[in-house]
Amino acid sequence: MFKTGILYCGYVLLFMGRIVMLPLFFLSGLVPRRKNLWVFGSWGGHRFADNAAAYFLYCQQHATGVDLVWISREHDIVTGLRAAGYQAHHLWSVAGAWACLHASVHYFDCFAKDTNFWLSRGAIKVCLWSGVPLKVFERDIDIPSSRYYRLFHGYVIERVVLAMMMPWHVQRPDWLIALSAETRDITARAFDVPKERVLITGFPRNDRFAGTAPVATGLQQELPQPMREAVAAGRKVFLYLPTYRDSGRPYTRIDWQHLDELMKRLDATFFYKFHPMDHSTHTQKFSHIFWIPRDRDVYDLLPNIDALISDYSSIIFDFMLLERPIIFYTPDLAEFLSDCRALNFQPDEIATTPLCNSYPELVQRMETIARDDEKGDPARNDEVRQRLHRYRDGHASQRIFDALGERLGADCSNAKAEPINSTADRT
Repeated sequence: MFKTGILYCGYVLLFMGRIVMLPLFFLSGLVPRRKNLWVFGSWGGHRFADNAAAYFLYCQQHATGVDLVWISREHDIVTGLRAAGYQAHHLWSVAGAWACLHASVHYFDCFAKDTNFWLSRGAIKVCLWSGVPLKVFERDIDIPSSRYYRLFHGYVIERVVLAMMMPWHVQRPDWLIALSAETRDITARAFDVPKERVLITGFPRNDRFAGTAPVATGLQQELPQPMREAVAAGRKVFLYLPTYRDSGRPYTRIDWQHLDELMKRLDATFFYKFHPMDHSTHTQKFSHIFWIPRDRDVYDLLPNIDALISDYSSIIFDFMLLERPIIFYTPDLAEFLSDCRALNFQPDEIATTPLCNSYPELVQRMETIARDDEKGDPARNDEVRQRLHRYRDGHASQRIFDALGERLGADCSNAKAEPINSTADRT
């Protein structure tokens, strides 16, 4: 009862704070905005990662005459970016607030709170989105108990209160990006924006797989030492990335002791990373199993991975571009569908090999991959990749820049990417 009272008081105070901040949001729309100032942010301001970070680095080389500023809530991110020679500010510092208030464009991965929602009215908002819509999201969420469902489909009073609490969810971005026509349609529906406002460009974070992404001078993170050692020794490297469960329950169905012994026998190393929103903890230590910090950007790790293990995570779509084995480990599929969001794509609809519905099946599949006996179906692999990736050439950032740069104030005279409205697949 005491904890419930504390939680209730917290919500009341938060709601009152929103009432105070909303006038600031409306006043921010009266401030003239500089066409040659853009701000960027990611994951609520807590990470330098994903599409926003990749596009920020691309713009450093191509957005002629534009001031580019990264906005963050984390002082170590600001410090690191400044040390690498980039402009970065804390969102409520004087310089950060000034940049957000005067920037003509806010680029972000999820919502305008990635930069500073309260100072964003009147700016063009470009959502680079953090994942492929494997699971339904935003207005498509179908769980009545979810606050997001109630935000868009609840009673009027619920919608009003929740819109006050999470205003960045109800504000539609001006532009979004997608990987294909199918994912564009899903994204447009979920955000309730016209399809022509969702650009089929590919994701900037995946440009690195083709070797076309700019090098982030001074920002490269070293591979975790166990991964460096495994790669140097020629051992098979498995990476397990389960997605977040809406139920909030910690999730693993793995016999860790057996898995450690299996990795030793297969001369392999197993890495595991919790979803950033999953607050599970781990205490066990093994010789051939290693946990990766949840705030680590995994995209620079993927080129070193021999096989990805996941379930309903959008990273599956990204890893397809590397044309390496993907294990769909889905022992809780029925449970997931019963108390989590629905899926836009069923796992067996996009899997190119049979699903692993139990731990023994997972073991068998890892053994096959470790022996290099994986027998894939090239035609099926290409069919799925073509369905989900219109472009596979590593020029996603350039296509975004071509489409938006000139109208947003950048010099696009050197742009060479193909038009984004082409319906042909690109390899």
